[in-house]
Amino acid sequence: MQIKDLCTSCDCWTITTIEHDDKTAKFTCTHCQNTFDMPWDTHTRFMIRSIRYSLKSRTKKYPELVQLKYVGDFVKLEARPDPPKSPSCK
Repeated sequence: MQIKDLCTSCDCWTITTIEHDDKTAKFTCTHCQNTFDMPWDTHTRFMIRSIRYSLKSRTKKYPELVQLKYVGDFVKLEARPDPPKSPSCK
């Protein structure tokens, strides 16, 4: 399985590969090859779903994330303020 995620080692958004068996999930950054293991349980699966869900809102703020399509692709994002909210209708 693959997800778009922020690698804490290279500080880039990239494609992360997740390989798992019944007990352990191995996460690998396809840009810098950093790996780490987590237990394969409901908390890890929830975290993966949460990353995928939050990516939708992040893509609105950082359209560069759409460029992540292939293994090894990466994007280094600069922090930017949230866009101003339009005044609500009364």
